[in-house]
Amino acid sequence: MSADWSGGYAVETGYTYHTYAELNPVRAALPLLLKGLRAPRIQTACELGFGQGCSAAVHAATQPDMDWWGCDFAPAQAVFARDLVEASGARATFTDDAFAEFAARPDLPDFDFIALHGIWSWISDAVRAEVVAFLRKKLKPGGVVYLSYNTQPGWAVAAPLRHLMKRHVDTLGAPGLGDAANLDPALSTLQRFFALDPIYSRLNPAVTERLQGIVRQDRTYLVHEYMNDHWTPMWFAEVERLLGPAKLSFATSAWMADHLEGLNVSGDMAAFLRELPDPSLRETFRDVAVQAQFRRDYWLRGARTLGAAEQGRALREVRVVLTKPLAQRPDKANGVFAETGLRSALYDAIYDVMGDYQPRTIGALEAALPAGVAFSDLTMGLVALMSQGALAPAQAADAADRATGTARALNRTLAQRAADSEDLGFLAAPATGGTISASRFQQLFWLSLQDGGEGPADWARFAADVLARQGQTLVAAGAAVAPDAALAMLEAQASAFAQTELPHWRGLGIA
Repeated sequence: MSADWSGGYAVETGYTYHTYAELNPVRAALPLLLKGLRAPRIQTACELGFGQGCSAAVHAATQPDMDWWGCDFAPAQAVFARDLVEASGARATFTDDAFAEFAARPDLPDFDFIALHGIWSWISDAVRAEVVAFLRKKLKPGGVVYLSYNTQPGWAVAAPLRHLMKRHVDTLGAPGLGDAANLDPALSTLQRFFALDPIYSRLNPAVTERLQGIVRQDRTYLVHEYMNDHWTPMWFAEVERLLGPAKLSFATSAWMADHLEGLNVSGDMAAFLRELPDPSLRETFRDVAVQAQFRRDYWLRGARTLGAAEQGRALREVRVVLTKPLAQRPDKANGVFAETGLRSALYDAIYDVMGDYQPRTIGALEAALPAGVAFSDLTMGLVALMSQGALAPAQAADAADRATGTARALNRTLAQRAADSEDLGFLAAPATGGTISASRFQQLFWLSLQDGGEGPADWARFAADVLARQGQTLVAAGAAVAPDAALAMLEAQASAFAQTELPHWRGLGIA
């Protein structure tokens, strides 16, 4: 690693171009309210270590009432994030400062929401202390922190795989090639090693399956996940101790599936956990019960508990919207322990109301449902749909309306990039303040629509012209498809897009 400013973090390879729903502050209110906690009004927001800045740029473009800031000390990534924001015309300040430098900026406001995805596990103890100092200095009282990190006991068995990979790259890799190029020889060595049936894999049979999963993963992701000098899965109690000086207390999980208790632990286990009087100890036992590997948590600086009536009113004011078309309605929700069906009368009634793709409050949805549906059943039903990505919290209607222009400008940039690449497989959704997945051809169809394409035939021809300019063609059964047949295939895809995705995208404010 040649960059002295890297602090042991892998910077030779750019981070992946992904977005993560939990980084969206619009989503924070519902999990907090489900736990009976006050959700702050968020006007200033910050992402520390934003990678390529895809999530941060989308949030800046779709959340006009929030002042967005962020930093990532890799300059190329900060440039990319700034380019996305500039393309949207939104306001945001993204820098390549280290955390301590960022905290020292005289123009930096205090924040209602600060998010960190994954980086807690990849930085040194000294840098982690800088993060805590930043949270202590810049988070407002009542503010919320989203923190995700690798945790134990889920990494106990597989951590040796990371150690062997890292040692192989450090000792036998060619420094000039970089970590990504040196990963394949390391993985090949690990495969040969475990094929010899070492005692370790006999005692921990899941490790070989875990290795095969790693081999299939994107190499850019593997570099950033495993090749840092500092890589530390932590127990919950250790994270809690380290965050103490920032006056933070654990609030709840940001991962919606965690709120479906019966899908993750048995009834007896749930009762056992409830009997533990200490919340921190309860979280630790739960992590062992579910073999937790990665936590996504909200922490509050000054948690205030709501009364039952106040909680009910606040929950009913939360807006929700479908985030998948009706044709992709999920059949079931899965946890680590069990699954439940999503095709009962309750879910049919929810879809009957929400199937127009328009955002509405939970209270309005409750009023439109048949009499006799318990509010607690409704909220858990909505959580189950959210856990499958079929539904999401929505922001205020006026904010979504005011975000339409900046979101469309950003989406045009994303869709134009689809002419050359598939690395940005998402579009910004004003209704949720977040993103939805969008394939390359869906982005091109949308772009054609924005440019006056009148229907599937026009959209298909537009996509075909893009492929032709790139010297590309469709492939079926391993063979190139003739131009006429390719155009017919694209038109079929465009027709399906018009029938399935387009009404859904209109409800989200994208089209």
